[in-house]
Amino acid sequence: MSLGPINAPAFAELCWLLEQPDTRLLPDAIWLGGKRHLYQHLRDMQAVTVTQESAPSIMCPYCTSRSIQPELLTQVKSTLLSYRAFCSDCGWLQLGAEQSRLWQTKPAKMAEWLNAALGLNARHKVETVLDGVLWYLGDREIRRQRRSFFFGRRIDSASLAVNAALDRLAAPGAQALITTSDPALLKSTALADRQVVPLRAIAQLRKAHIVVENLDAYFDGIVPVVVTDETSLRVLHIQRAVLIDGAKVLVSPRVYEFLKVLEDAEGDEVHKRHIARNLGISAATFRAADIFKRHKKVSQTFVGNDKNGNFWLKPEFIMIEGR
Repeated sequence: MSLGPINAPAFAELCWLLEQPDTRLLPDAIWLGGKRHLYQHLRDMQAVTVTQESAPSIMCPYCTSRSIQPELLTQVKSTLLSYRAFCSDCGWLQLGAEQSRLWQTKPAKMAEWLNAALGLNARHKVETVLDGVLWYLGDREIRRQRRSFFFGRRIDSASLAVNAALDRLAAPGAQALITTSDPALLKSTALADRQVVPLRAIAQLRKAHIVVENLDAYFDGIVPVVVTDETSLRVLHIQRAVLIDGAKVLVSPRVYEFLKVLEDAEGDEVHKRHIARNLGISAATFRAADIFKRHKKVSQTFVGNDKNGNFWLKPEFIMIEGR
């Protein structure tokens, strides 16, 4: 029988489980929830496992109305029925390990699958970036541009930490974050402008692993040409650039750091000593004109100053760019 009809709902269930705070499940949630066949399929693929940890309590599988507590038998007559539990309605019951122990999936397993499916495992080992949240999969060239691939789960609840990690590990605009999180939930977070690839949109279960398809569509660059006169810092952190009258202007690393210091101050004045310290230069030799020598229009557009060594982000950009 073809596994196609079961692969899609099983994969959807796996993605749902990966987004839960605790990726363990009580056995009765599986056996009584009408999803036994899906989890058994995922277990066969080693996507989920039965742990060695007994469930604190489960619903009686016979009457489904009483809570029972599985006990490990000291003298096991059958390896298939290694637990027992007492139900006030049904009496003593013999239970199997699958009915008595917690089930779980390990997010790192999905990271390893993606690492292999993307063809990265020969050159890159999966690296944990944020424990239980973010993994680095490796680099791959797409459309003649080197991309750094990551896998993340529940990233909406750790968006600031994830965003900082991506800034640290990937070049601006060169990261690709594959995730089980809902992209709609990221629109109001620090990850709003990141390149996010929904896992279910590009991956499918196949036999004992996953395959990745249609990934290039996210990097084709085939988008409608939009005429705009936008002036903002919207793409500062993902492309190290600013928008002036709709045109993207790439900025130097020092100009980027200068603007970031002002953005973090949210409109407050910042003295040149503080800026110099963040840029790693001496306050005695600090001159904004030197930093913006090739970016005068950027300075004129976004930066205010009082000629006494104080600088600030102009107020019309604060509400737009606040993080």
